[in-house]
Amino acid sequence: MLLKKISTSFLVISLTNVFAASANEEEAVVILSSADAHAKYRVSVPPDPVHASQISASQQKAWEKVLEQCAPIKTRGELSESCESALSEYFPTEPVWDNKMYYYQKRRGLETLYRLASGLSYGRDRMSDLPYSAADFLDDYPVWSDIFDGNIERRIEIFLEVLNDPTCKALISRRSVGIQENLASRCEAEELFKYALYLDACSSAINRHYILSQEDPESLPLTLENESPTTYDLSLQFIRREIEREDDRKIAKRRMQKGYLLAYWTMQQCESHGYVFIPGLTVWHWRSPSQTETADQSLLEWGHSWSWHEKELLGRTYKHTLTISAKSGYEWAIQTYDLNSVSGQSFRAELRHKYPILVHRWLGRKTGKTDLHRQHRAKAYLLLKEKAGEVIAQLEYDSVDLASEIQLIEDGGELSYPSTWGKLPKEHSR
Repeated sequence: MLLKKISTSFLVISLTNVFAASANEEEAVVILSSADAHAKYRVSVPPDPVHASQISASQQKAWEKVLEQCAPIKTRGELSESCESALSEYFPTEPVWDNKMYYYQKRRGLETLYRLASGLSYGRDRMSDLPYSAADFLDDYPVWSDIFDGNIERRIEIFLEVLNDPTCKALISRRSVGIQENLASRCEAEELFKYALYLDACSSAINRHYILSQEDPESLPLTLENESPTTYDLSLQFIRREIEREDDRKIAKRRMQKGYLLAYWTMQQCESHGYVFIPGLTVWHWRSPSQTETADQSLLEWGHSWSWHEKELLGRTYKHTLTISAKSGYEWAIQTYDLNSVSGQSFRAELRHKYPILVHRWLGRKTGKTDLHRQHRAKAYLLLKEKAGEVIAQLEYDSVDLASEIQLIEDGGELSYPSTWGKLPKEHSR
């Protein structure tokens, strides 16, 4: 998000200062002329979701090897064998939830690439409204080797078997009751969660790679080696030119590097496998209800150009599959779930009782500006501080900014909930 916009004209950069070397030389420095320095953007640089204390020495060493073998990153064509080998050592142990990618779009500043990769309408509310933070990595969490574990074909078979079970399929309905942990085994909650994330990972990677690899011949004067810069090149240029603090530039650059390499590596994992939609799932175009498409059990290949109907089917398949897993009580699915989709007082009551930090973080998400939002942020801060300590809590919330709300809660002030969340049964009150 831009905190300050240019008020007059576009930035004019001295030709002598713009990338004297290759656009892919990531350490190159772009220096604005003194006349333009006052017009620099102020762009937000979100902190890494995984705190430094949560990164093992082996993970850090593996990332350093990735940089040795892959940088400067070439966004045209295939990466080297040594680079691909380094990626295969690094990504399997990386958290699945740490896959939010930032895109520094020329004059627009920071945006999330999921929104720009338009089409997949399964909604990334969990990613956009409540970005994953250190709070999500305190306990056990999924890593990429859980998803790409050699069992994808069998997982697709299990997925189809579960969707043929009326009891499990009924969990998709908004009328279904609360968390039904007794159905976790019957509805293969863990396998369905992994299949949902497989769909998400492959489709997101294809979109990410496509966008970042696109050439932009209109972005002069940055034309080097007789090639037009790619979106990735221009994003790095933006980071070097418009982000003032060196530490922030390093974070932004690392996220761009990691995001592109993750997309590349993920596409390699997906290319030898296929996917299916929920059989019988029907979608239609809102402008033309007569245009409908119903999914069958056909095995589809990744990488082709999706039609509008296919994007809708893919999005709804992802969402419904994750819903079955979450309503069967699978914790990773609940942590990933879009709580805007939660309905039913019993389900919400169980979430409030079993996942208080998650619920307060959601109800107090940063996009909310009301007193109620701030009070839920304060409650989330206190619970997080109690569980993980002040350092982790401060990574997500500014206790000084929330001082009055924190004091209100510590003094015994009652925290209210939106009416859509109903009343919590006495035995679950907290």
